Amino acid sequence: MDWKLILRTAVIVTLMLLLANSVFGCKSEAGPIVDWDNCSQQIGDHPCDFMLMDQNGEEFNLYDHHGKIIIIDLSAMWCGPCQLAALEVEELQKKYGDKIVYVTILIENVNYNPPTKADIKKWAKAFGIESAPVLSGSRSIISSNPDVGWPLSAWPQFHIIDQNMIFVESLKGFYPGRMEETIKNNLEGDTGAT
Repeated sequence: MDWKLILRTAVIVTLMLLLANSVFGCKSEAGPIVDWDNCSQQIGDHPCDFMLMDQNGEEFNLYDHHGKIIIIDLSAMWCGPCQLAALEVEELQKKYGDKIVYVTILIENVNYNPPTKADIKKWAKAFGIESAPVLSGSRSIISSNPDVGWPLSAWPQFHIIDQNMIFVESLKGFYPGRMEETIKNNLEGDTGAT
């Protein structure tokens, strides 16, 4: 065997692959790089990432869901309209599958305190929510200043994030069928641009 010929061939192939990669590039599957210095919960901006625990004890990170329409439902366990909204969650999540993620963040339990793990499990079970995350939040994630937290001026309040991780819409209160219409409109409006 001519080791020099094999070595020269390997070097040439490696250089050709490097050249091809630099000319044609490669597409990264990673989502947008956003940090706490260039994000806000204001329409038109990239929302700030967060991590909360779901009803199954698993971590939920917002930016793990880049490429999907994300519905953030800020609710309270004592709120009647929030309970009505919860009745639609599982149906919508199953109907639209991996195109959306419907996230319920409970801010308060029935005693106006931050919900416990038992509270979020109880909420998920009561409304048959199995495939969508129900998260335990608190008043610390809400604020009238979008640079600090999520705006909340009605129960429930919905924040819609598009496939490109842009905060596109905020809806106050619950109206039957409105969330599905919002999902459809956002799916139709997806240009695929990043």
